[in-house]
Amino acid sequence: MILEKLIESSALLPEGILTLAALGILLVARLWRDPRVVAALTLGALAAAAISLSLLLGQLSGPAELFSSMVVRSGMVGVFQIGVLAAVALTVLMALGDRNLNEMAVPEFFGLLLMASVGLLLLAGAQNLVMFYVGLELVSLPSYLLCAFLRKDKRSSEGGLKYFLFGTLATGMMLYGISWIYGATGTLDLQQLSFLLVARNPMHFPLLLVGLLLLIVGFGFKIALVPFHQWAPDAYEAAPTPIAAFISTAPKIAGFAILIRVFSTAFYGLTNEWVVILQVLSILTMTLGNVTALWQTNLKRLLAYSSIAHAGTILIGVVAATDFGTRAVAYYVLSYALMNLAAFGCVIAVANKTGREDIEGFKGLGQTHPILAATFAITLLSLAGIPPMAGFVAKVWVFAAALRTQLFGLAVVAALNSAIAAFYYMRIIREMYLRDPETTKEVTLIPLSLKATLATALGGILLLGLWPTPILQWIVSAFS
Repeated sequence: MILEKLIESSALLPEGILTLAALGILLVARLWRDPRVVAALTLGALAAAAISLSLLLGQLSGPAELFSSMVVRSGMVGVFQIGVLAAVALTVLMALGDRNLNEMAVPEFFGLLLMASVGLLLLAGAQNLVMFYVGLELVSLPSYLLCAFLRKDKRSSEGGLKYFLFGTLATGMMLYGISWIYGATGTLDLQQLSFLLVARNPMHFPLLLVGLLLLIVGFGFKIALVPFHQWAPDAYEAAPTPIAAFISTAPKIAGFAILIRVFSTAFYGLTNEWVVILQVLSILTMTLGNVTALWQTNLKRLLAYSSIAHAGTILIGVVAATDFGTRAVAYYVLSYALMNLAAFGCVIAVANKTGREDIEGFKGLGQTHPILAATFAITLLSLAGIPPMAGFVAKVWVFAAALRTQLFGLAVVAALNSAIAAFYYMRIIREMYLRDPETTKEVTLIPLSLKATLATALGGILLLGLWPTPILQWIVSAFS
């Protein structure tokens, strides 16, 4: 029995490595104040977790349920978990290149980031709604603190407080929904829920629908779906820019991982009911996100509304309710993470020099720093879905998933929203290339860690766009 538990525990080695590293960093926070040393330890822990996760996935012959089916380890879950670790690693590098490094990048910062990473891995691999709640809280609590980490900035405190209040309300409603689901079915295990609902044998069907609606509230908050998005613009603008990049990418990866599994597995028997709800949310999220982004002047707020709109587009793959749709979601969300990390990295590079985060701060960047401007332009074109970047391939797959399931109206709305999005992305490119700079002084001294972040993200955007076959084959193989 003890040996079996030890073997089972070893399957959670990635989460264990990150937990020990986070606790170790927090314990010695008063002794080690050099952020670069702690960042190196953080990156080492993330690399060790990624390697151990890859080895565990390589040993799997099928999904492995752990700890009384509370957590599952599978190829599909592994795709999202590796994406989470990569996004967190790029966030760490980005933080080292931020102008607020001395105030922000203290050991507690990296410890909280690692604890949030543990929560994201558990969230992506949850096989039980109780574990889903535990993972969600383990992500949310550190995220609230990280959002308000600039203690001398009132905006940061305000943004963190709004994030906390909205998050607490959404979590409470979600937990209430979980209790309704348990009351209706007598189980919270995703696989057992699936068996009950396919047989159409829930004890109290109306209670189950109410629980499902409340559960959607929790999902909607985590991935910023309309109308549960109100926290995102304020939190993105007020948070340290690396944390804005983090909460716009890593939680979305894990959120869509569990969203796919909850709806395609546990609530597969209620597909006709939830598809209608998610289709409406997708249309509202895409449209409101893109239309509101049109008149934003602060680039972080613009990227917040852009992030909301992309969440609506990704949701199309879930609405399709097919294997092709879930694979499209995986490809899109990984591509989107690279694009958004690159975009926020460019914001940091300009803000380091000018102290500005508004669109006009990028005037003439094509003249003062051609390489940085080209990086940002390619990133924006990819976000707009212009070929041959990753964003184009991602949108093609999502649109194809919609067309295969005859969701023609949803595909048309998504195409119109892509045109709206292209307008505000092009507005930034116009500022960089068609406006004269306020000063001819060249933007220099981009930190090496930020260069590494931008180079990695840009390389991924181009590679996934020009040669998507390897990543697509990996996703298809893992999901099979």
